[in-house]
Amino acid sequence: MIYGPHNARGAAVHDITGNEKLHGVVSVDTDLGEVCMNHWPLRVKDGEIESYTARFESIHPIQGLEPRPVLFHCYGRKD
Repeated sequence: MIYGPHNARGAAVHDITGNEKLHGVVSVDTDLGEVCMNHWPLRVKDGEIESYTARFESIHPIQGLEPRPVLFHCYGRKD
Protein backbone atom coordinates (compact mmCIF):
# COMPACT_ATOMS: atom_id res chain seq x y z
CA MET A 1 0.00 0.00 0.00
CA ILE A 2 1.15 3.53 -0.70
CA TYR A 3 0.95 6.01 2.17
CA GLY A 4 1.29 9.77 1.84
CA PRO A 5 -0.28 13.00 3.09
CA HIS A 6 -3.78 11.75 2.25
CA ASN A 7 -3.67 8.70 4.54
CA ALA A 8 -0.66 9.02 6.89
CA ARG A 9 -0.05 12.75 7.46
CA GLY A 10 2.43 13.38 10.27
CA ALA A 11 3.58 9.78 10.61
CA ALA A 12 7.20 9.33 11.71
CA VAL A 13 9.43 7.05 9.63
CA HIS A 14 12.40 5.27 11.22
CA ASP A 15 15.20 3.22 9.68
CA ILE A 16 15.47 0.66 12.48
CA THR A 17 18.57 -1.06 11.10
CA GLY A 18 20.44 2.25 10.67
CA ASN A 19 19.01 3.67 13.90
CA GLU A 20 17.87 6.96 12.36
CA LYS A 21 14.69 8.94 11.82
CA LEU A 22 14.03 9.70 8.15
CA HIS A 23 13.20 13.32 7.30
CA GLY A 24 11.46 14.91 4.33
CA VAL A 25 9.35 11.82 3.65
CA VAL A 26 6.88 12.31 0.79
CA SER A 27 5.47 8.78 0.53
CA VAL A 28 5.93 5.22 1.80
CA ASP A 29 5.20 2.16 -0.35
CA THR A 30 5.05 -0.87 1.94
CA ASP A 31 4.54 -3.34 -0.94
CA LEU A 32 7.70 -2.29 -2.80
CA GLY A 33 9.67 -1.36 0.35
CA GLU A 34 10.30 2.20 -0.86
CA VAL A 35 10.41 5.54 0.94
CA CYS A 36 10.39 8.65 -1.27
CA MET A 37 12.09 11.65 0.40
CA ASN A 38 13.04 15.22 -0.41
CA HIS A 39 16.70 16.19 -0.12
CA TRP A 40 17.56 18.35 2.89
CA PRO A 41 18.25 21.16 2.45
CA LEU A 42 15.70 21.26 -0.35
CA ARG A 43 17.03 21.15 -3.89
CA VAL A 44 15.09 22.71 -6.75
CA LYS A 45 15.72 21.82 -10.38
CA ASP A 46 13.63 23.19 -13.26
CA GLY A 47 11.08 24.51 -10.76
CA GLU A 48 10.55 21.11 -9.12
CA ILE A 49 11.71 19.91 -5.71
CA GLU A 50 14.16 17.04 -6.18
CA SER A 51 13.51 13.81 -4.32
CA TYR A 52 15.10 10.37 -4.04
CA THR A 53 13.96 6.89 -3.08
CA ALA A 54 15.41 4.69 -0.33
CA ARG A 55 14.70 0.96 -0.56
CA PHE A 56 14.24 -1.45 2.33
CA GLU A 57 13.73 -5.19 2.77
CA SER A 58 10.50 -4.52 4.68
CA ILE A 59 8.44 -1.62 5.98
CA HIS A 60 5.88 -2.04 8.76
CA PRO A 61 3.12 0.54 9.33
CA ILE A 62 2.18 0.96 12.98
CA GLN A 63 -1.28 2.29 13.73
CA GLY A 64 -1.53 2.38 17.48
CA LEU A 65 -4.98 3.67 18.45
CA GLU A 66 -5.42 5.72 15.26
CA PRO A 67 -7.26 4.50 12.13
CA ARG A 68 -4.20 5.40 10.04
CA PRO A 69 -0.47 4.73 10.59
CA VAL A 70 1.35 7.07 12.97
CA LEU A 71 4.74 5.38 12.58
CA PHE A 72 6.66 3.29 10.04
CA HIS A 73 9.52 0.94 10.89
CA CYS A 74 11.89 0.23 7.99
CA TYR A 75 14.24 -2.77 8.08
CA GLY A 76 17.23 -3.75 5.92
CA ARG A 77 18.18 -0.70 3.88
CA LYS A 78 19.25 -1.76 0.37
CA ASP A 79 21.04 1.38 -0.88
